[in-house]
Amino acid sequence: MWCLVNLPNGTTSGVQCDPKRISQECLEKVCADLGIICETDYFGLIPVRDGDSVADVDEGTAKQWINLRNPLHLYTNDRTHPIVFSLRVKFWVPAHLILQGSVRSLFFMQARQELFDGHLRPSSWANAAYLAALLLQADGYKYDPAKVPSTSEMLPNGAASVTSTLERRPAAQGLRRPSKRKCSELECKRGSVSSQTSSSVSHGGPQLDEGAPAAGHTVAGSQSGGDGANGNAPKNIYHRYGALRPTFGDADEEDEEEGTAEPVPQPANFYQLIAQEHEKLSRIRMTATSAQYWLLEEICSLAGYGEEIFEGVTIAEPVVVCKIGVSPHGLTIVKDDEKYSVPFTAVKAAKSIKRSFRLTYMNENHEETYVELKLPNHRTAASLYRAITEKHVFYSCETVRPIVTTQFIRDLKGTIVSMFNEDTELGKRYVFDIQRTCREVYDAARRTLHARGIELAPSAEEHAETPAAALGRLEEALRSRQDESGQLEKLLDERIREAITCPICADGEIDTTFLPCGHMTACRACAVQCDRCPLCRANIESTSKIFLPPLLQSRKGTIASRQPSETAAAGGVSGAVGGGTELAGAVASKTPAAAPLVQ
Repeated sequence: MWCLVNLPNGTTSGVQCDPKRISQECLEKVCADLGIICETDYFGLIPVRDGDSVADVDEGTAKQWINLRNPLHLYTNDRTHPIVFSLRVKFWVPAHLILQGSVRSLFFMQARQELFDGHLRPSSWANAAYLAALLLQADGYKYDPAKVPSTSEMLPNGAASVTSTLERRPAAQGLRRPSKRKCSELECKRGSVSSQTSSSVSHGGPQLDEGAPAAGHTVAGSQSGGDGANGNAPKNIYHRYGALRPTFGDADEEDEEEGTAEPVPQPANFYQLIAQEHEKLSRIRMTATSAQYWLLEEICSLAGYGEEIFEGVTIAEPVVVCKIGVSPHGLTIVKDDEKYSVPFTAVKAAKSIKRSFRLTYMNENHEETYVELKLPNHRTAASLYRAITEKHVFYSCETVRPIVTTQFIRDLKGTIVSMFNEDTELGKRYVFDIQRTCREVYDAARRTLHARGIELAPSAEEHAETPAAALGRLEEALRSRQDESGQLEKLLDERIREAITCPICADGEIDTTFLPCGHMTACRACAVQCDRCPLCRANIESTSKIFLPPLLQSRKGTIASRQPSETAAAGGVSGAVGGGTELAGAVASKTPAAAPLVQ
């Protein structure tokens, strides 16, 4: 049986699998085609069902990861047609824990898409500009001052701000070639609690220039075919990558949703901020790989990072909507316009029965509290129970306990058979497919790569300093070089000044040559008093005025312009220098009395 797996970059990979085998083999074959040797535990497969509506996809299917320990045939009723999955990152980890470059590329492609889709929201406009600059650098764009838009240059619609979801979504979906791709993109859609609260806005990704270097992935978002018809096509790359919009806190989002407050407006120089950040990254010569690394490190602090959202209504009050977000750091519960966080250590029990779900935890006052929800369907309730357990084990535990790995359910046929034979495998369906924790995955990956003699992806050594630290080091080096250059130039000026000063009077400039010997060692005033050359003692028949080369003359003008400023800065010392000059003049005035020395 063929399995078609949609990748985060918009392409599709096809692998042939035995439907009776577990789904883990399908994931491993796809990862092998992508050059991933280990670290497959970070990824999961999401089924793409043709019968699911958009509402079902948004509410539940987006979080329904298939269980990789169960047989593959459970996810299809027609073995004559291929099964369609979406490969997505299930467990997000920081970039420094990823050892393979191919794994990091998949992380980056999905993070990039979620940034443009609005599932991950920057914390401020400055953070949005920095993330946009990292995306530009990761996609291979070099900083070009000619492409930086002016402050008054806006998008064709004059707003340069947010385009509504209804206007953006058709254009974004229009570039997906097969219809199954549309469904898969909706199914893998994930967002944060905060972004869903103000999810009236969605943004597509940028459209690359024709001459832009290939980044190894397709670009999702609005294309010229969608935006060009409306005359809203971005003018340049900074307009395209400036589609990121930040979130401004829960209170602002609630006000935006209710229509009682306006969102924080986009700064007039937002595109210039992106260009400035892009210039900084270009100055430190950041590679595309490093840009991907630092983008993944930067998004770790964003709201909604690695978070799955489950929405339902409370059983006690069916009109009250309650959302539970499951993230690497714990749970986020939004209920009655209140938002509070629950760490995994505070969770006492979680249980799902059909569509109902009950969560028991300890609140801030160390009191036992519970939340009971009714979710859209039983699959969503089971997915919430599974998400809480698996994320807690993966991120917080040292190892996976047997109570998690051995938990299973049976179908009707298997339940009947188990009455006579408890050890039967018929109809057994595992609840969790997590095999290792985050630490165990990292340690196992290091051992596997070392055993195969494969070099690890550059991490600690190459990315030891942040871009800000690298830029600071570069600026410090430039300042040191400028200081050294200034000192050398000052020393050169002093040597030139000494070289063109008359050694006899120590005041005038050398501008006369003695003939026939040709030596130049005196100014005009001193030269007329000499009968013999001070250097070779040859008789002087005549003198000739000389002129300095043009370059040396300009240098002399620079030295002369610097002398007044240095004299003024020296203060009292300049007086002493002046006295020395007068003394030199006095010595020069006595030079004729020393005529026997030069005759």
